[in-house]
Amino acid sequence: MQKFIVELIGVFTKKDLPEDYEKFVDYKATIEDRDVDDKVKIAVLRVKDTTSYHILFLDSYDSMDEIDKEVDEKLDGKIYNFNIRRILEGHINA
Repeated sequence: MQKFIVELIGVFTKKDLPEDYEKFVDYKATIEDRDVDDKVKIAVLRVKDTTSYHILFLDSYDSMDEIDKEVDEKLDGKIYNFNIRRILEGHINA
């Protein structure tokens, strides 16, 4: 069975985060019981053709494999786009 296609809206810091996504970041931070400062890179993902968003605090991941696992388990999705994968890997490895 094919997975949902997951797209990248953008990678932001808290101060640069568009207001539309603040509630999603706050919710994820509450679930993970963590504070998010302006140094944390935040990836905003969206399941294609939906209004379902998923937040990744990129300092929580050591590899793209960990992100793939979360996207698969929590969204039943997959990041197919090579450029998106490269952008996320670049932020993880920075």
